Amino acid sequence: SAKDKAAEEALVASFDSGKTLSDEPPLYPITASREKDICRLIFAPASTVPKPKDVRARLRDNLSAPIPIHHFVYNLLKPVVDADVLETNFCIAEEVGNICPKLTPCVERALMINNINVGTEAMQQHVLDAFLMGIIGTAQDHLATNIKIDRNAAESSMTMSQCRPDYLLTMNGQLVFKGEEKKGGDIRHIAQELSDKMIPGSVGKTGKLDYLLGYATSGSRVLFECIYSDHAMLECSNIIDLLKLPDRVTMVIMLVNVVRITRAQIIAKEK
Repeated sequence: SAKDKAAEEALVASFDSGKTLSDEPPLYPITASREKDICRLIFAPASTVPKPKDVRARLRDNLSAPIPIHHFVYNLLKPVVDADVLETNFCIAEEVGNICPKLTPCVERALMINNINVGTEAMQQHVLDAFLMGIIGTAQDHLATNIKIDRNAAESSMTMSQCRPDYLLTMNGQLVFKGEEKKGGDIRHIAQELSDKMIPGSVGKTGKLDYLLGYATSGSRVLFECIYSDHAMLECSNIIDLLKLPDRVTMVIMLVNVVRITRAQIIAKEK
């Protein structure tokens, strides 16, 4: 009927205009995705490449733009996450057609994921990937930098032959971040594999990079490291426990800053 057609046209027009569908009752505004621009801000390269001794603090830096999350997730975080950390690094976005249609659900999935300490080592890698792919995978989708992610793959530029890191991140062909993952065990012993598998001389003053960032996991626990010389590392975090909601927030922030620092490293290297 003419009445139905008019109603359909009004609905279509509302999506094009960005206006609410009705004033009584008010509905959320229809919003176009602004994910690409927001990701450029969130993952902007660090202004300088921090020295190894400063990496620990820089990994905890507040984000350069807040990550939009839904109100119910924000409220779950509010009682257990430091107010300044929450208000600076996250904001509430309830618009239909969310402004970050990939980043927001990926971050929320990482924050809310269950069964973190259950199952085989492969299953735990799947859980960890909720964080790694949610953050670094979103950066890969939206940044001009050539970002590649792989698992248990050969890497010849900085890694000894026959050794395969469990997780590898390269930017413009350069290894910049890697991980060693185990279902259990001494996490610092596991972290030692990060440097033990490296080709001598690949980091440091004469190396391909001044340092290489990495992480080790033992079940739900995560430890970040900065490898700055042959068999020499600095711990870049406390031991993070992904069973704890505040530590999941820390994990998200640190992974964003891994992208920011490694982008700065690549820019400095290519000058």
